[in-house]
Amino acid sequence: MSGALAITWLQHRRTQELCAGLGIELLVLTTKLGGVPRYLVLGARTLIQLARHRPRVVLVQNPSLILAALALAVRGLLGFRLIVDAHNEAVVPFINRQRWVARLSRWVIRRADLTIVSNRQLAERVSRHGGRPFALPDRIPSPPPAPLRTLDGAFNVVLIATFAPDEPVAEVLEAVRDAHMAVYVTGNHRKLDPTVVARVPPNVRFTGFLEELDYWSLLRSADAIVDLTLMDDCLVCGSYEALALGKPMLLSHNSASVELFGNSAVFTDNTVADIRRALERLQLEQVRLRAAAESKRSELADLWAASARSLGELIAGRRASTELLD
Repeated sequence: MSGALAITWLQHRRTQELCAGLGIELLVLTTKLGGVPRYLVLGARTLIQLARHRPRVVLVQNPSLILAALALAVRGLLGFRLIVDAHNEAVVPFINRQRWVARLSRWVIRRADLTIVSNRQLAERVSRHGGRPFALPDRIPSPPPAPLRTLDGAFNVVLIATFAPDEPVAEVLEAVRDAHMAVYVTGNHRKLDPTVVARVPPNVRFTGFLEELDYWSLLRSADAIVDLTLMDDCLVCGSYEALALGKPMLLSHNSASVELFGNSAVFTDNTVADIRRALERLQLEQVRLRAAAESKRSELADLWAASARSLGELIAGRRASTELLD
């Protein structure tokens, strides 16, 4: 898309797929620094890229909230329209609940020319905060041709985890105790509470951080995929990855997930007892769920393509925002 530039300070599949689907150049700016030095370095690099490219439209991923605020601060000077790809934390802060974060988040929503969110529920929140929303679920990714691997159990489950505060990992580990399945947990488990690690049942395997091809190989080899969150109205990346591979999936019972995925998933309230019940159902209904996943993948691919065309016209200025937001 000519004249548009996307910038992010964090690698995330949603923004990568969004930019690939719309044909927007994406710059991923990273540094090994942390804290204030990180913001200073990435902020300076962002300003250099904006001055060099002189885009008519800038898309930023939020988080980072600081990136979004910086883009707003220089928008008038550099003369671009600002579109924010807002993840859940950018609309309803869950991990960073400080008062200044909530205020700055709402300021960004009110001032951005458009805020892209993943579902209708978040779009309604953006509207209530005085922003202009556009709802677009994640694009179904195209898995690389990763090889199958031999897993240990008669029924093998992958728990997608980053060990963030919104993930009920400890509850899952307790729920699978004595269950007739092997559970593979992705991500750096050193972030997990040591008391939880000490009580991990023998049917759990921590994979550590996996490179892209190894990650897809594990997902492709599994019988089912689990990705849970405590956030309201959060559509997790693992749900789209499960659909991409036609795998049965267990998700958290929030209104956005139930509305979008329907009978292609099993849902849980994130308690130990209910996760155990849901995993049993996942195993019993795996044939039906595989068929439902295949059907839902096709449905969401069509939905994304149609919505993305409308968004592309809006970004390019060929369609008025009021047509899309009424």
